[in-house]
Amino acid sequence: MYDLIVAGAGPAGSAAAREAALQGLDVLILEKESFPRYKPCGGALSRRAISLLDFTIPDDICERTITGARVHFRDNVLERHKGYDLTTLITRSSFDHYLLQKSLQSGAKIETEKVIDFQEKDDWVSVRTKGEIRRGRFLVIACGCQDRLKNRIQGPDRKETTGVCLVAEIEEDDRRIQERLGSTLDIHFGVAQGGYGWIFPHMGYYSVGIGGLCSRLSHPRQSMRQFLKKNGFPDDLRLSGHLIPQGGNKRQISRGRVLLAGDAAGFVDPFMGEGISYAISSGKIAGQVIGEVHAHQVARTYEKRIKDDFGEELRYALFFTKMMHSFPDIFLSIMACEDEILDRYIDIAAARISYKDFIRWLVPRIPMSLLRAI
Repeated sequence: MYDLIVAGAGPAGSAAAREAALQGLDVLILEKESFPRYKPCGGALSRRAISLLDFTIPDDICERTITGARVHFRDNVLERHKGYDLTTLITRSSFDHYLLQKSLQSGAKIETEKVIDFQEKDDWVSVRTKGEIRRGRFLVIACGCQDRLKNRIQGPDRKETTGVCLVAEIEEDDRRIQERLGSTLDIHFGVAQGGYGWIFPHMGYYSVGIGGLCSRLSHPRQSMRQFLKKNGFPDDLRLSGHLIPQGGNKRQISRGRVLLAGDAAGFVDPFMGEGISYAISSGKIAGQVIGEVHAHQVARTYEKRIKDDFGEELRYALFFTKMMHSFPDIFLSIMACEDEILDRYIDIAAARISYKDFIRWLVPRIPMSLLRAI
């Protein structure tokens, strides 16, 4: 009988396991893949995500520090740089493996097995893998939104609240990457309906991708190949795809002794698709409440702490997303033309302002007729 079983060893699962193990709980992580494993992702680690860690990330994992953004929409291009760091680019396979190692050093155990199903009991949870059945006082599901395990709690996601991303990693000489982008994120609006395209300058390669809502992005592979070709990359590259939930929508995130964390719970910025910070935060909260509060209060306490920590931020982010994509010609043009608006928006990535702060500043500058139509 474990105190906690964690399904999934990504950032949310590793954070939950580490937090619980540091409190002296007996923790088992069940992960279907051997780490380090490939994870398709742009690899932008926000300031907020870094601030949540109680340890330093090694320099060899931090590939490039980003200080600015270049935004495109149709023929408009706007570039803004700050005098401070906005985000850090990492390769997810290395970063996730490091987080897992930190959780194991804290006392958690891991086995390479996929959780197939679970059954809730009064005082424990029965967790079934292909090999055997294990029992834990609590279960944290942190194996992403594509795993059907989380559907037992919140049901399947709708196309209207789910995004799809396609990513290619393209090797390039660091000197050429520096000349093209340096410390700048390249963001392209209008290439994916309900989303955007990106070119991120990692060390030795570009991360190039597009992402948009499943309900709007009808032909993602075709759109991705057009985006690659337009930006001077081969259009016959191997593409990796994955689904991401649109955060801010109402979802059930717990039931009894089972908690959802990270992407499995739908904790992702609905506009930019950033989910690492919310994965770490929700994982830490899950591990804390399991070790701190009475068993019958865990689910309720978890939901309250999530709401207090970042629930409002995701709701405001969703409002901003709907506002932007209700009138894309107007709002995306503004983002790619107005220095002050872009300047304030990228402060969100730097954790200097919240979506709430940004929207309160932006709304008075928007015609009321547009707001009524959103």
